[in-house]
Amino acid sequence: MKKMLFSGAIVMILAFISTDKLIGRWESRPSEKGTFVVFKEDGTLEGYVNKKPFVSGNYTFKDDILSFTDNGCNGALGVYKVDFFSNGDSIRFKVIDDTCTDRRNGVTRLILGRVK
Repeated sequence: MKKMLFSGAIVMILAFISTDKLIGRWESRPSEKGTFVVFKEDGTLEGYVNKKPFVSGNYTFKDDILSFTDNGCNGALGVYKVDFFSNGDSIRFKVIDDTCTDRRNGVTRLILGRVK
């Protein structure tokens, strides 16, 4: 019985951690441009360039797959595999499906670091 409760607790913790690992502020390497993205718990995101709002939208994140729509691509859905590296403090994106050429070109070159 104790083993089953312990196993259940571990599964719950892992489920919580995996959905939470994208939430927060991520920024490009320090630069004067101030480029960063904020993923919020409510499934919304905001992107900034030159520390000014650039894009906003909604996202889902499951099994390291990020699906989102934003106001920059007329509602087109972008789907990307998120690659976490450097102990989970950095991310890069691999396109799975995105018909918005400008966004696809920008996102696939983007590397972000977690802001603590």
